[in-house]
Amino acid sequence: MEASGRTALSFKHAILGLLADGPLHGYELKALYQDQLVPSTELNFGQVYTTLDRLQRDGWVEHDVVSQQERPDKKVYALTPEGRRQLESWMDTPSVVNLDMRNETCLKLMLARRLANVDVIEVLKVEKRACLARLHELTQARARAKDDGEPVPTVLLLDLAVRRLEAFMKWLENCDDVLRQERES
Repeated sequence: MEASGRTALSFKHAILGLLADGPLHGYELKALYQDQLVPSTELNFGQVYTTLDRLQRDGWVEHDVVSQQERPDKKVYALTPEGRRQLESWMDTPSVVNLDMRNETCLKLMLARRLANVDVIEVLKVEKRACLARLHELTQARARAKDDGEPVPTVLLLDLAVRRLEAFMKWLENCDDVLRQERES
């Protein structure tokens, strides 16, 4: 859990999972993470190698140095038995559902209720229009991704984004009902 209360993606476990099928070097790990696991992410090599150093320090990975002709030697990392146990334990443990209660739209609505010169329903209309526009964009992107045969992680992440926006739109509709009832009472 990050200090902000949000749950971070477990990059270290992703690395362990990628190494589960066999040894890889840092460039391969970066490429596989970006191409097959989280396509919308740009990793820097510093993050990859810092994580590998920590995993090695903890005894979860080890490396061999492989010499190359006409190139610098490279480190190839492999999962240790303890690393495999850690990966299996992580896989067997349910993920923390992100229920971060801090939300800018909610904050705007609560402030709009308090401010005499602001119509909370108008603020809500602006938020709903923006949500619908974004939902339309992502729905089209998801359809294109499916039609274009994009990798499964891309399609699934777009689907997750669409479903989150659909749920957010339902919440906005509920806000509309509650705030109109409040205004009438």
